[in-house]
Amino acid sequence: MADRTASPDGSGSAAEKATQPSSSAGSDDGDGRSSTIAGKDDATSSIVTSHRAALNRMHTETNGLRPRRHRVPDPSPATLRAWSVRSLSRTARAGAAAASAAAAAQDAHPNERPYDVDGTSGGELWAEQVKKSCCGGSDGERRSGKEWLHAILPCSAWLSTYKWREYLPTDVLAGLTVGVMIVPQSMSYAKLAGLPVEFGLYSSLVPIYAYALFGSSRQLAVGPVALVSLLLSTGLTMVLENDGVTRETHPDGEYERIYATLALQTSVLVGLCYVVMGLLRLGFVTIFLSHAIVSGFTSAAAIIIGLSQVKYIFGYDIPNNKSLHGMLRNIFANIDKFNYKTFLLGTSCVFTLVGLKKLATKYPRFKWTRAAGPLIVTVVCIVLQATIDLEARGIPIVKYIPAGFPSFTGDVVFPVTDLGNLSVVILSIVIVGFMESIAIAKKLAQVHGYELDSSMELVGLGMANLTSGLFGGYPVTGSFSRSAVNNSSGAHSGLSAMVTATMVAVTLLCLTSVFELLALAALASIVISGVISLVDYAEAIYLWRVHKFDFCVWMVAFIGTLFLGVEMGLGISVGISLLLVIFESAFPHTAVLGRLPGTHHYRNIKQYPDAEQYDGIVLVRVDAPIYFANSQHVRDRIHKYYQRSEERLSGDNDGDGGNGGDIESEPLSEEIQRVRFVILELSPVSHVDTSALHTLQEMNATFRKEKDIQLCLSNPNPRVMRRLVLSGLADEIGREHIFVALNDAVHYCLDQMDTAEMVRHASRLSLTKMEEDPLPLSASVGALPVSPIVEVPETATGDDGEIGLDL
Repeated sequence: MADRTASPDGSGSAAEKATQPSSSAGSDDGDGRSSTIAGKDDATSSIVTSHRAALNRMHTETNGLRPRRHRVPDPSPATLRAWSVRSLSRTARAGAAAASAAAAAQDAHPNERPYDVDGTSGGELWAEQVKKSCCGGSDGERRSGKEWLHAILPCSAWLSTYKWREYLPTDVLAGLTVGVMIVPQSMSYAKLAGLPVEFGLYSSLVPIYAYALFGSSRQLAVGPVALVSLLLSTGLTMVLENDGVTRETHPDGEYERIYATLALQTSVLVGLCYVVMGLLRLGFVTIFLSHAIVSGFTSAAAIIIGLSQVKYIFGYDIPNNKSLHGMLRNIFANIDKFNYKTFLLGTSCVFTLVGLKKLATKYPRFKWTRAAGPLIVTVVCIVLQATIDLEARGIPIVKYIPAGFPSFTGDVVFPVTDLGNLSVVILSIVIVGFMESIAIAKKLAQVHGYELDSSMELVGLGMANLTSGLFGGYPVTGSFSRSAVNNSSGAHSGLSAMVTATMVAVTLLCLTSVFELLALAALASIVISGVISLVDYAEAIYLWRVHKFDFCVWMVAFIGTLFLGVEMGLGISVGISLLLVIFESAFPHTAVLGRLPGTHHYRNIKQYPDAEQYDGIVLVRVDAPIYFANSQHVRDRIHKYYQRSEERLSGDNDGDGGNGGDIESEPLSEEIQRVRFVILELSPVSHVDTSALHTLQEMNATFRKEKDIQLCLSNPNPRVMRRLVLSGLADEIGREHIFVALNDAVHYCLDQMDTAEMVRHASRLSLTKMEEDPLPLSASVGALPVSPIVEVPETATGDDGEIGLDL
């Protein structure tokens, strides 16, 4: 039987060449196989098996590369210590020596993977990160005093390189610009959170100073945001309802006091969660939320936020509801109380803010209007109140803002008596807050060319939320809109954030009486204009065009949040993300490989249908680490590929039968009617755990004992190879069956099958001639004793490999 494809030169199939004379069949093939067996008879020397034909093509196309076994099959402890950075000098000589050794190894073995492969598993990598953050520097050594200072106070890193004359003017300008924007926004978001407006100003004071000192992003603008405010409002309302606390049962401001206390406690607990996560190096958790999930959740939440502000635009009280249909029902329940005056003022402010954003986007020279929009609307509404008295005309205003700095609220926060009920609120704010903050922070760090540590970002956000709860504020995070304005205004460092906080402090000391005149409809318009851009319908269109499955995920997150509420929608989003991660991890991609004609490269046969496959050999690549979650799936896929190859070979043999008993055309069919070798390409496998090792051991035992199949491994990285050695699996498989490259493994397997086939053909031919004419056969053999030939029929019914060994 032939290979599965035609020969590269197109001169005929491998089956046709399998019976053509070839001078290479009787010569040394370069791997210790001489022509002794093939030269014992003239008829035998005319046979070129399909395996030998494939080897000849491979030699011709790949310049005669010979099989190479794994170069370092058993790393000794001394070698491992030599690889360790801690055992080398702390100078640059270590890096130079390692680089030269790697270059020399690569020159000697050009197709072999260098030994700087990071085969570390996820758990080991996380443990190393935690150890490094606690007691080690960037190279695994002890931290210096300067490194400790940069780790504890990230602001010292940019202060040490700060160019005062160049950066200070732009930082001050950016800080003032964001300050103009944050004062009305923070007051609006405080109303969205169900708190008095001063809570928004308090959340924009001390927390911003704290983040400037402990945060790792230099352009991120921290403070109150719409999404966190909505999560706080819906979460605390649900907690109080479950406890039976309502405005009817707790009148005269008691309900508002309990609500404010819970908001302070939530902020402190969110901060503590962030700090602990940062110290444990858990900044990677946000990668489990796909972009489609985040976009769908944010778009639906933005609609809920906008509807929650409609009551200030329509001019009558509308009870909040966590779902879209509930909000619409409450809006139209008392539509007869509609106030056209607040509606005209509110819609005018919304259109003004949206128009100024469009103007800034379309005409870059007017980009200042984006940041100045909220201030312009605020000033106009304050002037209208001062001149024509909007309150007297039925338009509500803020009325009262206490002047002065916030007091320390630590005695109010502790003890926390309702931690169990607050856990859902805390978890949702932690996830959404960090997700929103890290997205914009990484983008800004990439633009400005500095490295952002996600875990240090957690610590910075934690300190901001911790100080917010201790000084009269509620949970904060990074703001998309204000960060964009801060960056476009030329901010270079956290000094711009300090300027912003200073401006809020001046407002609290001197301007509270002015902002008391601000209409609530204007505050609502600032919130609505801010969340309009969060409805990412363009992303949904893009997903529908590019990836239908991601579009379905987007729709599930969007509809779930819109109709089941923000908390339930967030839970659905996180659940879908985790299911996707588990699915992709538990069912990794695997592929059957074939050789590209004219090369020694092996690729997926589905991607390259013309790739050459070899009868009797199954080449499988696993494109993921093998561990307890996917080891059974990997085993099942390998067995499926093996069974499919067996069925194909059996079918081909059935079709090729009926050759009339011609001995010279018969020997090729029986040898390749079943699989002899299974080769696993392990280069994509970064690590294996004990479950994977047990699975490989069971599979190797099944193949060898029950099916007489040899398992071969190709290119395991050092960590995988070390575990193969320590577990004894390398010896069970046979270290001679662990190769540097896939081409070496295929070369070895083809040569082994060719040798076995030639031996079997020679023995059959000798037996046939002995039956026809025993005496001339004995005389013609000459060098071969008669007795071994007479004994051959006794073992002819056994294994072909054993026959070859006996001969």
